[in-house]
Amino acid sequence: MRLLAGGLAVAGSLALTLVLRPLPSPLVVGPAMLAAVAMSLVWWPRARPFLAAVTAAVGVIGATCTLAWLAAPGIAGGPSTYVHTVAVLTLVTLTVRWTPVRQAAAAVGAAAISEALLALQIMHPPPSGLEAVAVTLFWSVGTAGATGLGAYLRALDRRRVEAVRQARRTQRLQLARDLHDFVAHDVSAMVIQAQAAQILLDRDPAEAAAALRAIEEDGARALASMDRTVRMLRELEGEGASAEPLPGLDGLPDLIRRFADAGFPDTDMRIEPSGPVPREVATTIYRIVVEALTNVRKHAPAGSSVAIRVSDETGAVVVTVADHARDQALPRLPTADRAGVGLAGLAERVGALGGEFTSGRAAGGGWVVKAVFP
Repeated sequence: MRLLAGGLAVAGSLALTLVLRPLPSPLVVGPAMLAAVAMSLVWWPRARPFLAAVTAAVGVIGATCTLAWLAAPGIAGGPSTYVHTVAVLTLVTLTVRWTPVRQAAAAVGAAAISEALLALQIMHPPPSGLEAVAVTLFWSVGTAGATGLGAYLRALDRRRVEAVRQARRTQRLQLARDLHDFVAHDVSAMVIQAQAAQILLDRDPAEAAAALRAIEEDGARALASMDRTVRMLRELEGEGASAEPLPGLDGLPDLIRRFADAGFPDTDMRIEPSGPVPREVATTIYRIVVEALTNVRKHAPAGSSVAIRVSDETGAVVVTVADHARDQALPRLPTADRAGVGLAGLAERVGALGGEFTSGRAAGGGWVVKAVFP
């Protein structure tokens, strides 16, 4: 309704202007009022599918009426021609911006011819010969500018859509990495507990039952992680947002307890940051510890000692996870067919936060993962 009111207001202003001066031919006023109303209506989103057709219709009607007026020219167009020109240029801009290329090309072609011929309405008597060609070419500069503006806005729209698509893709990849880190940690614990249950089933049924309960808890936790990831993926598609926060430093004690119960009792943890840690850093620290402990389960002998430290060093938050194998090597998890991407993903995440990430063998044996956050 507001758009219709705007179009009527433009038409009313044009009519008032015409009352105050000699009335041009209906062949001049009619197409101008039609173009003004069309210019106002096409801003309505539901009218965009018909934008090319409207622009083409305005162009064809305008060109036809101008040619008919040239056959018996009367009073020059004046304000009505200027309104008509502005309306056509606006339609050209919007058509180039919002309409598919093939449809836009035909519609803009018809509008460009109509807009060029409008130059002949402002001169009385109309020019002829080379003068008419020069005037129409000069008047067509506006069409070129409107086309360029529409193409620029179209490019901006495309960039914005691509930026949103790329952001969603990045978020999906990040969620996939989170799912890998959290679920792989729980599943590796389930494998360890299943191996222990097989050994204890005959000798100590009570301990075997405890191992099976631990498998149940880890399985439920892995399912919860997958549910959270699915909710976040749905959020990316515009569905309801998930208010469940990702674990941070407060989740480390429970994580370490479960890790120790799964076959690494010699696990020590110290968390000594002197001040509050930003949420992004705390979440990344949790993911680093999860990935490091998962790799300990995969590659270090069962029963290895593990030390986790989160501390302040010269104004930076430092997290280290180091393991050291005992003299007696016990069975490990089966080796994966291909190397994981968890550490590489963590290095990218730490780098995005302005930190440094390193991992490698320790001088005395074992493996050390370290991250420094400024």
